[in-house]
Amino acid sequence: MDEKEVSLYKNLTRFIIQAKACLGHSAYDELEKIQCPTLVIGGGRDEVVGINTSEEIGEKIPGSKSIIYPGLGHGAYAESKTFDRDVLKFLS
Repeated sequence: MDEKEVSLYKNLTRFIIQAKACLGHSAYDELEKIQCPTLVIGGGRDEVVGINTSEEIGEKIPGSKSIIYPGLGHGAYAESKTFDRDVLKFLS
């Protein structure tokens, strides 16, 4: 294998490990135990987690605040022009 093929193989291997970990991990039943101020952020077009998941998490955490960025995907934090301002507003 050349250097490019090795890099692709390593990235694919890491992806598979992470995907298996995500599929076998669930903290959903623990969310209601969170007692600190919590901001749940999601993208309205998130194809990795999905908007329903962000909404469910927000509903499950008592007193949490949710921001769903319509039209943005899984990387809403990087895609949104107001993300930093929104987070700072929540923290203040």
